[in-house]
Amino acid sequence: MVPDVSGYPAECLFDSPFTRPDGSFAQFYSNDCEGVVDLHFKMMAEHGISGAFLQRFYGYINEANGGWINVSGSGVFRKLVSHDVAQILNAAKDAAEKYGRGFVVEYDLNGAATASTNVTATFLADLAALGDITASPAYMHHEGKPVIEIWGFGIVNEVTVDDGIAIVTALKNAGFYVILGVQQAWHAEMIENQPGRFGPVYRLADMIQPWTVGAYDINSYPDFLSGRQAVEDAGALQDLGIDSSIVVWPGGSSSNANPNEQFDHFPRWNGSFYQMQLEGVLSLKPTFIFGAMFDDLNEGLSIFTVLRTSHFPPNQGFLGIDNDMATDAYLQMAGNAAARFAELWQ
Repeated sequence: MVPDVSGYPAECLFDSPFTRPDGSFAQFYSNDCEGVVDLHFKMMAEHGISGAFLQRFYGYINEANGGWINVSGSGVFRKLVSHDVAQILNAAKDAAEKYGRGFVVEYDLNGAATASTNVTATFLADLAALGDITASPAYMHHEGKPVIEIWGFGIVNEVTVDDGIAIVTALKNAGFYVILGVQQAWHAEMIENQPGRFGPVYRLADMIQPWTVGAYDINSYPDFLSGRQAVEDAGALQDLGIDSSIVVWPGGSSSNANPNEQFDHFPRWNGSFYQMQLEGVLSLKPTFIFGAMFDDLNEGLSIFTVLRTSHFPPNQGFLGIDNDMATDAYLQMAGNAAARFAELWQ
């Protein structure tokens, strides 16, 4: 996808190699430029979205040596050094405080490996270094505890069950409310309870968030909702006394990264796929709803403003918002659902 950069600071934009129908170059932005993160949190505030989880990939926690990381899911890669990433985190903190939004640090286990690193010690050291970030009044708390998410158990195979137990135990002992982002069939690991399965890790979580992106399409979602989510997941979480977080996503395509995948593998269907999920999740009333994602352009998951189909580069493998939709249509849908969700919990 290509962002709609209307309203972005001009000095934060750069031309890409891709041409638009009028012959101009499609432009992208850089999050480490002053004003971009502020604009994104302003979008959230204007549309009633509660806040953001800030992904922090394990492989790039130690940015002192620099690292190739994805800038806000844009699919445009550049070199960031430690002060750039620190600047983005601080910009998110400042913007969240300014606009009355919340934010959470979400660690992604990609890049972690039990055999080569002490994952628990790395997380604890990084959180200590981020003390000013997590001390922000905008940093999300639940049940009186600061929230942290660890994403990838059951998905990233290089981290063992024993390491998972150590990670979650250490974070809970440090006073955090721990959300685990896990593979979508997580409860099967609980039932089988086989050596090497992550059931013992999941049991320690305060909240479970199954990663369901790609698990269904518009035709199979109703059965997934009524079976997997409403019965299997809900029942398992209730028995365990663990809170529920459900992921919703607008559709997507990652054929640019996976050449064997069909382009536009999960169509958006003019917003109806996303709205169907929002209605479904509201009917289940979980503790939390996680929108995947705000600004992931690379896999076509963005809900923030992007170019319409008629405005993005032709024949270059890009998805766009349908031509008859407002560029902020998905933000509007998310914000409306957030308001209804808040009413459910009043």
